[in-house]
Amino acid sequence: MNIEIIRATRGDTAVLRHLYELYCHDFSEFTGSDVDATGMYTDDGFLSGYWREPDWSSFLVKVDGHWAGFAWVLKSSLFRPGAEDTTEETRLRAQGTALQEVGFLEGEHHLIEEFFVMRKYRHQGVGEHVAHRLFDLYPGIWEVSEIVENIPAQAFWRKVIGRYTGGKFVEVILDNDLWRGPVQVFASRRGTKGG
Repeated sequence: MNIEIIRATRGDTAVLRHLYELYCHDFSEFTGSDVDATGMYTDDGFLSGYWREPDWSSFLVKVDGHWAGFAWVLKSSLFRPGAEDTTEETRLRAQGTALQEVGFLEGEHHLIEEFFVMRKYRHQGVGEHVAHRLFDLYPGIWEVSEIVENIPAQAFWRKVIGRYTGGKFVEVILDNDLWRGPVQVFASRRGTKGG
């Protein structure tokens, strides 16, 4: 099986939109979202603002020459150390302290913003291969989040990250204005000393 990971450009918007529609269809099981009056989840402005974002990158995935999925990476963090002192902020600060103790608040952070592999290519190692390549591509600290309802995604990411890190990751349950659900935090192998 030949797996290609291609950095997407604005010219790939139509392909990304079609794949994103499939992603939304699969995800509607957990979100309950519906298509609009035209039968689409997205509108004609799909991704229009994203291409100008310097901290956002999009990748397309091909398997044996066929479109198989996509991944969006965002240079950002769901954690906000040092924010105002409210009960929620106190809890976040405590979680941040736990992450600090293992060195997971230092350096550049990246998020898997969206990740999709078509059903035909699942359970064949495609998603794990793509994830590991992306982790290597961006050295530093990674945060991967899943919605509470998506139990299969949580199992997938724990397995994939566990294999990538040799089990050296921290999972935090966030409930803030940025995210609600589990977040796995770990260092890229290329972002670790001697890695």
